[in-house]
Amino acid sequence: MEYCRHELSNCADCAPRERSGGGAPGAEWDGWPPSAIIIHASRKAHLPGCSHIVPADVRPPVYGWVPAPAPGAWRRLSASSPLQATEGNTRRSAVSRCQDCDATQ
Repeated sequence: MEYCRHELSNCADCAPRERSGGGAPGAEWDGWPPSAIIIHASRKAHLPGCSHIVPADVRPPVYGWVPAPAPGAWRRLSASSPLQATEGNTRRSAVSRCQDCDATQ
């Protein structure tokens, strides 16, 4: 098993994630960088492949996203360290992580 610089396997900030479903990646998330963070109007952050969101719906004004977040952005994300969208609706910021997405990391 390979570990990242954070000494974690499957780190959200360093390694590409496996897609859920056990098979080949779904075409619906093709084109999304595996490290992207998607921000919903509820201020919750999701990762590509999340079962809570439909890829075709990920567009402004409801969503913003960060295609290439800084290292550690997913883990730092909190009310005291919000993540601001850089694309889509750039007024969106996240203050919490989707629990299902977080569980995959």
